[in-house]
Amino acid sequence: MIVDDVMTDKITLHGLGFVQVQLPNNQRLHVWHPELPRRRCFEHSSIHDHRFSFRSRVLVGTQVDIGYRHYPAEESGEYVMYLHEGARTARGGRPWVPDGRCDLIQDYRRAIEAGDEYRIRAYVYHRTEPAGNGKVATLMYKSEEFRKGAHSTCRVGIHPDADFDRYQWPPSRLWEVVCDVLLAEIESPFHATPIGGA
Repeated sequence: MIVDDVMTDKITLHGLGFVQVQLPNNQRLHVWHPELPRRRCFEHSSIHDHRFSFRSRVLVGTQVDIGYRHYPAEESGEYVMYLHEGARTARGGRPWVPDGRCDLIQDYRRAIEAGDEYRIRAYVYHRTEPAGNGKVATLMYKSEEFRKGAHSTCRVGIHPDADFDRYQWPPSRLWEVVCDVLLAEIESPFHATPIGGA
């Protein structure tokens, strides 16, 4: 299936606990804040992959990126993989379609400070955690993109929150969150090169 229903809203919530701002040239601003709503199943479904590779520069705070090795295990896997393909729902998300079971073993854990950059390849399972006070901003640049949809995982026995509403907060409130986090940079500036720069 071709995933062609691209999110076009300028600013929305994401079920993984951040605000997403669409920017030109395949870039996105992601902003985490401890008061943002998340999926009800977040604690059991934060490990996911992407159908594109990307690099991400941390602008504010410290981002913790945790990678996982993926092992298909149809009968005994600890997680159900849910494929995200097809048209978006009225609440802004994609369908959650069961796509087998797997086990996930932590491969690495790294903390990325403001001013530094990290990269993730397409279809590599990972999750991120904002460190410190929970306020983090990153600038993500998408590179190569593929046709097959991405996956979220959720522990067996936990019903995924497929109805998370990306529009439950109005844009004005989301922009307030973005400003709150980015203004922290004024109090603690750093000198960063442009994303992808030397």
